[in-house]
Amino acid sequence: MLRFVTIACLSVLAACSRSSAPKTSVHGVTGKSSDRVTAVSAIITKHKAPPTAILDAQFVEEQTGDGGLGPSDFRAFYFVQVAPQDVAQWAQILTPLAATVEYDAPAQPRDWWIARDTFASLQFYKPDTLTGRVHGWIGVSQQSGRIYIFTFTM
Repeated sequence: MLRFVTIACLSVLAACSRSSAPKTSVHGVTGKSSDRVTAVSAIITKHKAPPTAILDAQFVEEQTGDGGLGPSDFRAFYFVQVAPQDVAQWAQILTPLAATVEYDAPAQPRDWWIARDTFASLQFYKPDTLTGRVHGWIGVSQQSGRIYIFTFTM
């Protein structure tokens, strides 16, 4: 009996040691600017109608885990370009974020995502109004009309 238990334990340990890091998959919107704007507008509209026209948009979501052996975690990155004169209307529908925010970026660099060195110049808001998620932030550049959204699940 002891031999059977020992063999079973060794088999389990061997299987665990062969397991790799959690699987990560990436989903996003692609295509022409008009296609991306339509896709990102649809995501945002599930929670709140955009207050003004979106000129350009990008979106990528990273999923860690396959949901099979436990839950998956998600990180989503949005970029929304609006006319600079429309930024105030977007800020009116958002709630200022009092907490300190930390920079985050997609695992694979994206040319549309904000650089770490300009991150501190953004004004930050809670993400739930536009995304339905409570973890993360919305960063707004008043001067350029660029809106960056980062959310995650835990």
